[in-house]
Amino acid sequence: MRYNYYYLCLHVLFLLGLVTSCSNDIDYTYKGSNYIQISTADDPAIAENDDRPVTVDVLLATAVETDATIHFELSGNEDGVLNMENDGSVLIKAGEKKASFKIASNHKSLLNTQKVLTLKVKDFTDSRMRVWNELKLIAKPSPTLPELTEEQIELIEGYRERYGVNLNRFIGEVKCHVTVIYPADDIGTFYDEETRSFEGKSVITLSDNATAERPILKMIDNPLGLTSFLWEILKKETIDNEYWMGSSYNQAMVEAISFSEDEEEFKVLLDNIELEPETQSISFVTTVQDINGDDLENVPFEYSFTAWNRWKTMGEQGKTVSVLDGDSWVEYSVAELITEYATTLDPIAYLLYSSIDEDGWVNEPSDFIESKGSFNGDTFTFQFSWDHYNSGGYTQIYVTYTLNK
Repeated sequence: MRYNYYYLCLHVLFLLGLVTSCSNDIDYTYKGSNYIQISTADDPAIAENDDRPVTVDVLLATAVETDATIHFELSGNEDGVLNMENDGSVLIKAGEKKASFKIASNHKSLLNTQKVLTLKVKDFTDSRMRVWNELKLIAKPSPTLPELTEEQIELIEGYRERYGVNLNRFIGEVKCHVTVIYPADDIGTFYDEETRSFEGKSVITLSDNATAERPILKMIDNPLGLTSFLWEILKKETIDNEYWMGSSYNQAMVEAISFSEDEEEFKVLLDNIELEPETQSISFVTTVQDINGDDLENVPFEYSFTAWNRWKTMGEQGKTVSVLDGDSWVEYSVAELITEYATTLDPIAYLLYSSIDEDGWVNEPSDFIESKGSFNGDTFTFQFSWDHYNSGGYTQIYVTYTLNK
């Protein structure tokens, strides 16, 4: 994710103000700390079979006066699952304040489960430099491609004969390009840029709901290339949100489930993606229920989140927790906290907000786009509006898949 450069700029401007003087004899050149910010616009999740590297952008608060080198390290990479370009050594040339380097899979097939690694500044040659942030990356085992049953193989052959569509090209590991355009009111809070583009891939199979007349797909890994994006937003709505974490109820929940970002697993899948061969269109928006049980028209993402699973289980088991209320501790049942006090980590509560079949925000200018999907002999595409609990409008999402050969 990109970290908030806005606050870094404010900090530097404040320091600049400290050295301002009315005297023309004073050197106005900023001599304070030169902070190192690292970020990526790419999907920070890397599967072991990925050929796609993650580009890490390095940005200083001010340009360096002489050549300087920054050395990075990957905490949690003792098994060498990921590889840093130039062993994590990055040169910033005199007069510059930007650089970049790549991190990629070593293709060692070491992982059985995903792991979180932290990119950190190890050291630097410019004494003015200071560390601004770290960057989380997720290393994942190579996805397991589903084997089609005999019945599914027959269905796919039937689609070829009936519609002239070779569904085998839609199935397996399929690469995609994602473009996300954020609502204006969210710039500087949830996002630091207006538009973000990145590459990804999904694992796609034939849905159990497919019939001889209805070719229906299911994305079982990284649907629409958005898993990391959705995880990023969920964190910004909850554990990375100071206001949310300031709630004594949420603090009690996080402590009770022993929440650890590096240990949690967040998964998404998307079913009922129906191809309509006569019009070469794709239907993917359906009726779903929000956290309150109300019907909405939206993309039916299905979420699995280990932290929420533990908290929900505590509620089902009748567990209780103590919550600090003023100066005293009060005992609550977990079930009561979930239902009556909205103390939850259910992704639906934060990532499913409104219907997207019409413009509910009515922002000026409008940030609403019509949901639609289509396919041809080379690609299949999706576009839709999307919002979340604390958003200020619609995020526009465009996804283009390249069909397998």
